[in-house]
Amino acid sequence: MAKKEKILFLLLQLFLLTLLFPVNDIASGIITTSLVVTCFAFNNFKEKLRLLKERKYIWWMLLFFGWLLLSAALSSNKHEALRYLDPRFPLLFFPLSIGLIVLDQKFTERVLLGFAILITCFCLACLGWSIRQFLITHNAAWLYNDALTSLTGQQSIYISLLVNIAIYIYSYFIFYKQSPYKGWMILATLLLFCINYLLASRNQMLTLYLSVAGFIVYYILKEKKYLEGATLVMGGLLGLFMIYKFFPKTLNRFRELTYTSFTYNHEGAESRYDMKVTADQWNGANFRIAAWNCGWELFLANPFMGVHLGDKKDRLFDKYREKDFRFALETKKNLHNNYLDILVATGFPGLLLFLGGWLVIPLFRYWKSKNHLALLVAATLHVAMFTEVYFDRSIGGMLVGLFIPLLLSSWQQENQ
Repeated sequence: MAKKEKILFLLLQLFLLTLLFPVNDIASGIITTSLVVTCFAFNNFKEKLRLLKERKYIWWMLLFFGWLLLSAALSSNKHEALRYLDPRFPLLFFPLSIGLIVLDQKFTERVLLGFAILITCFCLACLGWSIRQFLITHNAAWLYNDALTSLTGQQSIYISLLVNIAIYIYSYFIFYKQSPYKGWMILATLLLFCINYLLASRNQMLTLYLSVAGFIVYYILKEKKYLEGATLVMGGLLGLFMIYKFFPKTLNRFRELTYTSFTYNHEGAESRYDMKVTADQWNGANFRIAAWNCGWELFLANPFMGVHLGDKKDRLFDKYREKDFRFALETKKNLHNNYLDILVATGFPGLLLFLGGWLVIPLFRYWKSKNHLALLVAATLHVAMFTEVYFDRSIGGMLVGLFIPLLLSSWQQENQ
């Protein structure tokens, strides 16, 4: 690698490290600023202008952020508007920095493999910490969900997303690249499958299992690897059975899906993976349905401009009060859907700009350039946003803002 590529590689790894271990805001700010400045200095201004003209998706990305600025400016609660803009700024500075450079495919592969290794080390550290807590307390709850990532305070949904991405990266190298370390990659992949199960994120578990099933079908039919495909199927089923036998509580997360009815003013307890699931509880399924109904009503009342970025929380809580949705008020729940959140805050134009710049055009480019790894990573990011408001947390904005432009900066045919 050239010197500037080595610096960029190091900063990208450090950046992910600060997301995984957010222990110092000053250090995180310095690393993020250094990464952006390095990208600005990576090529000359003339080259950046050329890329800006060719990469039309960046125009959509910038228009979306401009619409967010307008929504913030129109908000009556300016303090909240600035607070909500802060975690969304990566949607501006990453397209303008890493989105306006050209990266070699091999360089991007090294970056992704470095990401996968960091995520694996992070998961080992969290698992070790949780096992220690379990041995001290004899409480198996330490091995599941948010407790598993309590070492750093990160929510399991975000780590589960990163675990899936790491599995995709390892699988790419295992099946399509020559490497003397494939044995270690296979072991790391098996570990991450276990971690994915223990994190108990329904969204990302289903995404991973469906992706694996799709890949096995593709591998058997397209590559005509019948024996290898059958081995993968049997190994996967055996692995799931063994994990379930030793760690059965994760299935509680799926039992919640059988209880989707709700009454807004019901004050039942909130279901947890380590509790027996009953019909009188609020759970991840019936709460989301109730909250999404509230959000949809807000959008229908304000379809073009939305309720504005800074006022979305106040207006949502007003809707909760109107519905007598006591549980959501007491626990201060947001909409738990990034797309609906955009609709409510910025209206239909905001969602259209977001989908154009961050979903449709990138996925089309990944598909056209046959970058199936990037296609899978981006699709997984967007699936994750169906059940969480990613842009209200800095890690969500950072992950989306970084990965999609990074993967678009290589593996693509320019001038198209």
